[in-house]
Amino acid sequence: MERSDPVRVVVWMRDAPPPPEDPRSRVLDRLRELEADGAVDDVSVRVWGQYVDPPSDAPAGEEGSIQTRIAEFEAWADREDHSLEPAFGRCERSTMVSTDRREVIRLPLQCLAVYAGDRLVGVFPCSTGNGTETVADCVGRLEAGDVVDAQDVD
Repeated sequence: MERSDPVRVVVWMRDAPPPPEDPRSRVLDRLRELEADGAVDDVSVRVWGQYVDPPSDAPAGEEGSIQTRIAEFEAWADREDHSLEPAFGRCERSTMVSTDRREVIRLPLQCLAVYAGDRLVGVFPCSTGNGTETVADCVGRLEAGDVVDAQDVD
């Protein structure tokens, strides 16, 4: 597949950089190599925590907020008949100041969001009718020169 739009990969990771032997480091290293080789146009890293409140129906907040990204990922999954579960698992938690339980989303250790221009074309990991598409699957497709596109993920 020939690409016309710049391909960028946003790597979402939990809290702190991974230790050297962590597989997430290898993913980052390989993505940086793909960027240097021109297979992708841009790789950036964003950090998130372990849990986040689910996106609400309230007016959109700050463009870069994690809830905004999760809503974007969920809309992509809905359009493509995919699921973000189990990587983005929903659960109930209480806080130290209240015993009231509230729904939160457990965020994966690492997630890749692939864009062609401004269009989100893939979120990894995700679940499809044929199983799970992993972060490693995404990297492999990018290595093969396959521009990840939602229509390509079965």
